[in-house]
Amino acid sequence: MLKISFILFFIVTIIFSTIYTPQAILPELQNYFPISIAQTNLLLFGMLFVLMVATPLYTPLLQRFEKKRIILFSIGLLTLSVLISALASNFYWLLFSRLLQGLFIPGITVTMLSYVQEIYPKKHRGLGMGIYMAGTGFGAVLGRLLAGWMTQWYGWREAFGLFVLLLVVAWVVMYMGLPSSKATPNGRTIDTKMIVGYLKSYKILSVLLVPMVVFFSFMAVSSFVTYRLAVAPFSLDASALGNTFLVLLVAVVVSPLAGKYSDTLGRVKVLFLGIVVLLVGIILSTMSSYVLILIGLGLVTIGMFSVQAVAPAYLGDLVPQDKATVAVLYQTFFYFGGAMGTLLPAVAWGYGGYDGVALLCFGLLLVGVMPFGVYNFLKDNKNDR
Repeated sequence: MLKISFILFFIVTIIFSTIYTPQAILPELQNYFPISIAQTNLLLFGMLFVLMVATPLYTPLLQRFEKKRIILFSIGLLTLSVLISALASNFYWLLFSRLLQGLFIPGITVTMLSYVQEIYPKKHRGLGMGIYMAGTGFGAVLGRLLAGWMTQWYGWREAFGLFVLLLVVAWVVMYMGLPSSKATPNGRTIDTKMIVGYLKSYKILSVLLVPMVVFFSFMAVSSFVTYRLAVAPFSLDASALGNTFLVLLVAVVVSPLAGKYSDTLGRVKVLFLGIVVLLVGIILSTMSSYVLILIGLGLVTIGMFSVQAVAPAYLGDLVPQDKATVAVLYQTFFYFGGAMGTLLPAVAWGYGGYDGVALLCFGLLLVGVMPFGVYNFLKDNKNDR
């Protein structure tokens, strides 16, 4: 299990690092082309939006093709798209390459969720999912950190080029080090009626809204805080901005702990605790002290990854007979929130700067979590009777 866990962690880390590669160097890209903040954020929004749309499309492929082959094929295409980023001669080619990445990444992330449960024995599946979640958190840090360092030392093209090399290594390691899927493809098609039924369920929809607004806030804060820190009085360069995201390393520890304590304290309590921590983090991120901003960014990270670690398991508890479909729904809502979190805050930034972004996130969190709170309040009252 140790070998499989190490390889899994490495591959997931590299894949998720490509999602966040531009985030620490957005001010650098804005100045290079030059383009507006709204245009620059399309590099994140466009990729996440395509990722959200493409996620459900991979479900039929999981039922027809062997999972390791799907992952290898997707990593190969992702590598080519990141190479286009490194060679892009203008902003539109760079944007096009990011859209391609959004198309290919779900072939890895969606497939990996099922693949992990098949390559680990039943008694170690919790460990496998914990390794996967830790890899997503570490990848979020690594993508920002390496991009910031490479851009400062060499240039943004070299930053993307580094991730091309890392993806090639990930493909080779995956091919040589991990086993084929144990499950046999059955050729079935996805049941769209069941998906519609889930979306009509107030209970399930209220849960899906929580990770959506949480990831919206995380992407908004972590994206626009770079613009704030790049100007006076902070005036951080690309390398220093990358170092700022070292605080996101708390996600590697928080994800497995949140999952563990949700088994004893209850999933709902941990979800609400994560949301409260996130709200406090947003408030601190508006302060004028760099230390307080870092603490705020850390709390935002803790809140987001607490919810991310617990919400899929909670959905699985609600629909134990169809975990695969609700997992796809979860990822669709999750990445839709992330995509919107890079687009709509640009409008708020135009009107109120970073404070406007923080206010938007704060209000949207309260509104988005309200249906989930109402459902659990009514459920508790019903149980008391």
